Amino acid sequence: MHESSRTIKRSPYNARMLGIVLSTIAFFVATYFIRRYLDAIGIPKTMVRGMVVFVLALAVAYGVAFVVDWGAGLSRQS
Repeated sequence: MHESSRTIKRSPYNARMLGIVLSTIAFFVATYFIRRYLDAIGIPKTMVRGMVVFVLALAVAYGVAFVVDWGAGLSRQS
């Protein structure tokens, strides 16, 4: 078999799309669990609570996107 037919070229577009999809899923999952936790400890539903949920879920989504980008960068170097 020829060498060029065995090498797999990974597109950075695929890694970006994977990051977007996984971070979107992580955002909604984190939102659900953060709201559930705040309900369990009795925090009233206010605008500040909504902003806290948003900021924490956004941080989780950014973290997931960073991990996906980091993992894609490692796979391209080899």
